[in-house]
Amino acid sequence: MSAEGGDGEPGKESPEKLQDEINEVWNQIAINEEQIKPEVDNNPGWKTVRIFVSSTFKDFHQEREILVKKVFADLRAWCEERQLHLIDCDLRWGVPKETTSEVTLKTCLEEIDRCYDDNKVPYFVNMTCKRIGWIPLADELPPNLMKNYRLVFGLSVTEMEIVHAAYRIENPNALFLIRDDSFLNEIEDEDIRKEFIDEVQPRADTKLNILKDKITSRFSERVFTYKCKYVPGERLYSDYMTKKGRPKLELDDNFSKIVLDFFKERIAEQYPVVKTEIDEYLDATFHHKAFMNSRCGIILGVNKKSQRDLIIGRESILKEINDYVENEKDTSGSPKLIIGEAGAGKSSIMAKAASNVLQAMEERAAQPCKVFFHFVGAVPNSTSLLEILRRLLREIKPNSDFPETLEDTVQLVRSELANCHLGRVVIFIDALNQVDRDMHLEPMFWLPEKLAPNVRCVLSLITDSEPHVVLKRRQDFKIRDSEIIVPDLEPGKRLEIVNNYLGLFNKTLSTEQVVPLLGKKASSNPLWLRIACEELRIYGDFNTVTDFIKLLKETLPGLLQQVLERFEKETDRVLLVSTLCLLEVSRFGLLEAELLEILADKDSLEYRETGGEYNPEGSRVIEKRPHLPYAEWASVYRNLRIFLRPYGNPSEGRLDFYHRTLSKVVQDTYLDKSKSDADYNKKRWWWHKKLAEYYRYCGTYDRKVEEYPHHLLFLKRNAKYDEDKKLYCKWLQEFLLDMGAFKRLYDDEFSETLLYYWRECGDEKYDQMCEGYEKEIRQMEKDLAYAPHVTASRFEDVSRLMAQAGKYKEALKVAEDCRDMVKKFPQQWEDEERNEKLMYIYGHIAHIKSLSAKEIPELNDIISMHEEAIQIINNSPKRNEKKYKKYLALQLIKKAYARGGIASRCDAFSVSKFFTKNKTKKEMIELGCKEVEKAISLYQELKDYGHELEAQLTKATLYRGNKEEQLKIYGETKQRCEDVVGPKCPLMCRLCFNMGVVYGRDNDEKNAYSAYKQAYEIAVDIYGPKHVKTEKYKAELMKYSHVAKKLGKE
Repeated sequence: MSAEGGDGEPGKESPEKLQDEINEVWNQIAINEEQIKPEVDNNPGWKTVRIFVSSTFKDFHQEREILVKKVFADLRAWCEERQLHLIDCDLRWGVPKETTSEVTLKTCLEEIDRCYDDNKVPYFVNMTCKRIGWIPLADELPPNLMKNYRLVFGLSVTEMEIVHAAYRIENPNALFLIRDDSFLNEIEDEDIRKEFIDEVQPRADTKLNILKDKITSRFSERVFTYKCKYVPGERLYSDYMTKKGRPKLELDDNFSKIVLDFFKERIAEQYPVVKTEIDEYLDATFHHKAFMNSRCGIILGVNKKSQRDLIIGRESILKEINDYVENEKDTSGSPKLIIGEAGAGKSSIMAKAASNVLQAMEERAAQPCKVFFHFVGAVPNSTSLLEILRRLLREIKPNSDFPETLEDTVQLVRSELANCHLGRVVIFIDALNQVDRDMHLEPMFWLPEKLAPNVRCVLSLITDSEPHVVLKRRQDFKIRDSEIIVPDLEPGKRLEIVNNYLGLFNKTLSTEQVVPLLGKKASSNPLWLRIACEELRIYGDFNTVTDFIKLLKETLPGLLQQVLERFEKETDRVLLVSTLCLLEVSRFGLLEAELLEILADKDSLEYRETGGEYNPEGSRVIEKRPHLPYAEWASVYRNLRIFLRPYGNPSEGRLDFYHRTLSKVVQDTYLDKSKSDADYNKKRWWWHKKLAEYYRYCGTYDRKVEEYPHHLLFLKRNAKYDEDKKLYCKWLQEFLLDMGAFKRLYDDEFSETLLYYWRECGDEKYDQMCEGYEKEIRQMEKDLAYAPHVTASRFEDVSRLMAQAGKYKEALKVAEDCRDMVKKFPQQWEDEERNEKLMYIYGHIAHIKSLSAKEIPELNDIISMHEEAIQIINNSPKRNEKKYKKYLALQLIKKAYARGGIASRCDAFSVSKFFTKNKTKKEMIELGCKEVEKAISLYQELKDYGHELEAQLTKATLYRGNKEEQLKIYGETKQRCEDVVGPKCPLMCRLCFNMGVVYGRDNDEKNAYSAYKQAYEIAVDIYGPKHVKTEKYKAELMKYSHVAKKLGKE
C-alpha cells in the first residue's frame, strides 16, 4: 500500500550521520530475521492466492493500472484453470483521510497477514523509484503495533511492508521492480516532476539508496530494473483517481512479462496441478480438521499466537470429557451431551476436546482408536445428516459400501454403534441442533439407545433444542449423568478474560470501569464478552470509556446490532449491508473473489420494491466482470473480519458468519424478519435473485452446483407470478442438463440431490429428465469433439441415473447402446480399462432387467449378463483386487437369485426348455446355492459381514416352498446377525418378517404372530412408530390379532 504523507521531520544531519542512523534501523531489523519457506500444497479443491502490491501511491499509478487491468487479469485466468482464485491486494485509496495513523498502518500490515494465512508465505510485488513515502513519527506508532509486528522506528510505510512481507523472512515469492529514473530528465514541468520525487532531500535519497542496496543484496535474482518514457500532454485516468488524472508513462514491454512469468512460476511450484481424483471423505476431513484447529486455537476470544493453550473457565468441562473418553470401565452406553446457550463456547470446547483426544491417540499408537469429528455448519454439506453419517461410516468401516438412502444409512450407523464387536471409536459432533431436519425420520434415530462398550460419543447442542428434547425423553440412560451443562462464566473468569484480551493490546480497565462491564448479565456469555472487549479495545476516548461501557447492549443480539450500527458509520453502508445480506442468503458462504465481482456494480445493490416482475431476459452475460476496487472491499472486510471466518478449506477464500447469532441479527436488521414474513420474503427474494443471476453466468461449476439451484428454488417457491415460476424452473432444467453440472451432481450409488432438483422442476415422473439427458448424450455421440470413451462413460452415468429414477425401459436402451459403443471402439481404451467398463455395464444391464423381469426368458437373459461380467472378472489380472472380489460376489448372488426365480416357475422335475443348459429345478437350486456359498466365502475373506448376511438371505429365497430348509437358513442367519451386527438392525427386521411369511404360508399362526411381532418391535425401535416400514409390519401383525387374544396379549 503505502499511504502518502509527510516524510518525517526534516533535519540537517550530515550525510555520514544520516547514513549511520538509517543503517542502525536495518541492523535492528536483522535481529528478528527468520526463514519461512513456502509449503507445497497438493490438497485437492479450490484455493485462494493473494498478491500484495506495494509501492508509494502518488508515483506508481501507471504500473498499478497495468498490473490490475492486464497482468493480474491474465494471471487470474491462468489460475482458474488450476483451481485457484486470485485476489490482488491493491490498496490505492484504501484508507479514508480521516483515519488514524494506527488504522492506516494496520490496514497495510493486516492485509499482508491475510497473505500469510492463505499462502503461508506472501506473494508480494514491490515497485520503487524516487519516493520513500510516509515515515510515521514516534507518536504515530502505537506500542502494541510496534511490538506485535516487531517494527522499528524510522521506517517508511513502504519499508514496513517490505520488511513484514519479504525482507525479514527472505521471501522467495517476493518480486522487486526498480524503475529507472532517467525518464525524469524528459519532464520540464516542475509540478509534474514533484509527483515522482520526495520533497525532503537528502533524507529520502539516502533512505532510498540504502533500501535498494538492501533489496538487491538479499533478493538479487528477483530484482529487476525497467525503463519508461514520459508521455507529455497526456493524462492517466482510472476509477481510483481524481478527475484531473495523473501524468502518463509508457512502460517497457518487459514490465508485464516479468511480473506474469514470475508469479506463474512461483504459484505453479507451490500449487502444482493435482491430477488425482478427489477423495470426498479425505477432503471433508481436511476441512473439518482445519476448522477444529482454528476453533481450539481461539478459546473464548484469546488468541493462540499470544496465549497458547489458555482456556479460561472451561478447564473442568474438558477434564470431564477426557475422563468419559478414557474410562474403559464405563458400560452405561450413554453419550456425553455438551449443553449450553448460543455463544457459550460449545464449539471451542468441542474443538479443543477433539484435538486433545487426537493427540493422545497419536501418542498411544499401540492402542488403536478411531477418532471421528464433525462440526455442523463448518464446511459445505456439513448440515446434511446423510453426509455426517456417511463420513462416520467411512471412519468406522473404511472398506464398506455406503447405503443408497438416508434411511438405510441411519439403520446401518445405528446397528454399528451398538455392535459389541466394534473396535474403539470416539465420536465428536458439534452443533447437532443445526443438522437439517428430515421429515420422514425421527431426529436422533441414528443414535442407538445403548452404545457399544468401545464407543464414546460426545455431542454438543443448544439447550432444549429438538434433538436435546428427544434425548431427554429416552429412558435408556440417565440424562443428568450424560449432560455437561456449559455454565455462565464466573466473575473471576470473566475478569481474567478481559485482562488477557485487552492485555494483548497493552490496554487495561480501571476498577470503576470493570465493575459496570462485568455487572452486565450478558458478560457471563463468552462471545458477548469477547465482542465487548473488542469494542473497548478500539474505543478512542479513555475519559469516556465508563460511559461507553454503560451503553453496551445487555444481550448478544443487541450488542451485535449495536456494533453493526457503528460499522455503517465507518464504512460504505451499501457495501457493508450487501455483504451481510449476500452471505446470509448464500447456501455455503461466498468466496471473496465472488463478493468482489458482485459488489462491483454498486448501483444495483440498493434494495428496491421492484424485482418481482416477470423478466424473461434475466441477467445479461458479462464476459469479463469488473472487480470492486480492493481498497473499498478492504474497508468493509476490516470492520467485519471479527465476525467472519473461513468456511471449509481456509485456503479456498470462502467466507461465512463466525457465529449463527449474527445470522439472526442480519435477518432482523436488514432482511426485515422482525416485521413480518411477507417483508422478510421480499427482502430475501431480492438477494437470492442477485445471486441466482450471478451464478447463471459466472462462477466455477463447483460453486454453481453448490449455490445456483438453491437460489433458483427459493425464487420459484416465492415468486408472485406463474411466469416467474416457469422461468426459474426453465433455468434450473437448463443447468441440470449441462454436462458439467451433471458430472458433479451425479452419484453412482444414488443421485439423491440431482433427482430432488428434477422433482422440484415439476418433473415428478422424470420424463423431462430422461428426454433431456438422452438428447444431450446423443448430441455428444454425433459431436466429433468428444472421444468415444468419454461419451460412453456419460452414457453409462445417464443410464444409471435413469434406473435410480425408476425409468428402467429408458435406462436399458441407453445402457445397451453404451455396451455397443465400447465394443465398437476398442482402440479407445487400454485392454483392462475396456474390460472393466464392460464388466460394470453387463452387471448394470442385468440389474435393470431384474427389476422388471417376470418370465423365464427374461431371467435367462439376466443370467447371461451376469455370466459375461463374471467371465471378465475371472480372466482379469486384477481379479484378486478387493473391488473385483466384491463385484464378483455381487454378480454371483444376483445370478443365484435369478436362478431361484426360474426354479420357482418350474415343476419339481420338469426341465426348462428355455434354460440353455437344460437343468432341472433341483439342479438349478444346487447351482444357485454353490454361487451363494462362493459369494459368502468372498465376503468373509473381505470381512464384509453385512453383505455376508445379505447373501444368506438370498440363499434362503432359493428354497421357496421348502419350509424346513428356509427356516433352517433363517435361524442360522439370525444367530449370526446377533453376533455380528446386534439384535436390533434392519437385517434382523427383515429376517423376522421373512420368517413370519414362511410360517404364515404353512398356516402356523402362532409362530407367524411371534415372528411378525418381533419384526414390528424392532421396527419401532429403529424406524419409529410412524415409519412406512413399521406400518407395513404392523398391518401384517394385525392380521394375527386373534392369536394375540388367545395368548392374552395386545
